[in-house]
Amino acid sequence: MNKILLLILILFLNQSCKDNKTELPNSIKIITKFKVLDEKISPNNMNCSEKSVPFLKMKENDCSFSIGIYEFDIEKKYLIDENGNLKEFWKYLSEGPLTYSLSQLNSDKKYKKYENLEKFNVRVSKSGTEIIDTNDTLRIEQIFKSEKLILMKKSENIGRRILYEYE
Repeated sequence: MNKILLLILILFLNQSCKDNKTELPNSIKIITKFKVLDEKISPNNMNCSEKSVPFLKMKENDCSFSIGIYEFDIEKKYLIDENGNLKEFWKYLSEGPLTYSLSQLNSDKKYKKYENLEKFNVRVSKSGTEIIDTNDTLRIEQIFKSEKLILMKKSENIGRRILYEYE
């Protein structure tokens, strides 16, 4: 029995090491940015309790998703165009997401500034190991290839994580 458990553990660690590469494939396009509650807070969050679904099975208005051993509750979602600019902004509240088109945001300059969306632009660094998000350079922690998601290393924004979806 112990040998079987040891073998399973070795196979699991071997597979997780393969999936943990932090260099992105060439010529990807970032299509969505997710600002989420981190993996410690999300499982205890009441807004999305019992609604978490695997990322690949998410529907448009789902507010919580799981990926691997992680569960994340979405706070904000940014839909991104082919040039890395903002197309749409979603803010998740307990009653569901509020969505803002770019034209709606442009007509409310104060709100756009409040949400730090004035100079929004996202792109992959030349080295392919970082994401440049407006004026921040974020380091990649893990890439989930089958989900096409990039988990960024934790920053000083305690309790929050950033993920990017690519194609």
